[in-house]
Amino acid sequence: MRVQGRTALATVYVALAACLVIPATIALVEAGYWTEAELSASVLLMVVPATMLTLSVTSRDHSLAWSIFWAWSLIFLGLAPAYQLSLGILPWGAVLSEVLVADTQRVVLLGYAVAIVVFIVASRYARRREFVPPDRVDIDSPLQRATTTMVCVHAAISGLFLALMGAAMISGRAAFSARLVEISEIPGMGTAYFVSSAGAIIVPAMAITIRKMGVPLSPALVGLSVTVSFFVTNPLIGSRFLTGSFVVAVTAAFLTRTARRWLPAGVILLFVTVFPTLDLLRGDGTGATSIEVTDPSTTLTSLDFDAFEMLYRAVSLNGQAAHGSPGAGELLVAPLLRWVPILSDAVQGNATGPVVARSTGMGYTNVSMPLWGEAYFIASWFGVVVGFAILAVVMAATRRPRSLAGVLLEVPVAALLFIVLRGSLYEVLGYVLLAVLVAWWLSRVERRAQRDSGAGLVQGWTVLGATRKQ
Repeated sequence: MRVQGRTALATVYVALAACLVIPATIALVEAGYWTEAELSASVLLMVVPATMLTLSVTSRDHSLAWSIFWAWSLIFLGLAPAYQLSLGILPWGAVLSEVLVADTQRVVLLGYAVAIVVFIVASRYARRREFVPPDRVDIDSPLQRATTTMVCVHAAISGLFLALMGAAMISGRAAFSARLVEISEIPGMGTAYFVSSAGAIIVPAMAITIRKMGVPLSPALVGLSVTVSFFVTNPLIGSRFLTGSFVVAVTAAFLTRTARRWLPAGVILLFVTVFPTLDLLRGDGTGATSIEVTDPSTTLTSLDFDAFEMLYRAVSLNGQAAHGSPGAGELLVAPLLRWVPILSDAVQGNATGPVVARSTGMGYTNVSMPLWGEAYFIASWFGVVVGFAILAVVMAATRRPRSLAGVLLEVPVAALLFIVLRGSLYEVLGYVLLAVLVAWWLSRVERRAQRDSGAGLVQGWTVLGATRKQ
């Protein structure tokens, strides 16, 4: 990317951050509720992600996943808590304590520090390679056949799921949830729903990416994947995060690598202005009646922005859940076992969000839990270090990919971060694991073809700085 382009990006992102961070800081200071220590930490929770986001979008080796991580953090754990603390009221009404607020802020900052250090180290010491598109790809290449199979399998499973759901897919959240419970009695339907919804974010994005690399995929095949995925995640099912993740994945896949750098700015503007009213298509009488553009101070104090409060509640428990709740070990393995048909019943409902909600006396318990809270509640400070180190390694793999898998993971991982960072992992870890599995499989197909024929799609993986193959 040219210097002029990076300068324009930096100017826009700095201006956007200033327009958001300065009013939030003024609101905090004028409130007069907090000590200098809490005020300083609150400002850091905004300045750190704003700075890292700007550095990310202007870097030579851009990773959309790394940029989305900081965009999400700025909104949900920076700006939102700043406005909430300026009012002295959290969305669900938790009683505020200076000590607990300070501890919660430290948990967030620790996650940031670990992510930054590990991301830099993983990026620096990985073998730096770049992808050189091939001059020609056989029309019947192994990767072309594998991608076609992936799209067709996902479309078939999604078609079955849509047929069984019927009109419930366009009748609102309540009807969707009720019908989902009904068909869950059919063997394999839980897996079909998972493959359909997770695949909707993963499959079309990977198919578009592979086609842009020169693999001769039929436009009709890509169109089929996008269309089926749209119906699976359509706004009428009442999940803005799932629908939004699909939109981000497909949009980012179509965009050039340069254009993707502008995507986080659009996401931020959407979240801080109209996001709470985007559920008007929920169709069950509980959503908004119209889309409204609101001031960030109003938008960011709504129930949609409860990530800081849920982390605050998790910190307040210090790992001690209410009697009868699943233990740390059960919460740790539940996100994995949930997708194993034989074992899923044993961990049904073992999500950290509802456990913390019940343990802190919340009347409404169907809530999420940000990754910081999940890691802290299960394994305290050590959990935060390990959790964010793993996440940083995954994101670093999309910045300087060692294989085709890294290239294919960049867009799906970036899109999935919206629901992974929001949590609970019980609901969404399977989505990330499926993305990794599919990317690994497609990469393995191409590696095998390259090994067998002496040439393949990845004909130009070279160490940066070395002579590029002609």
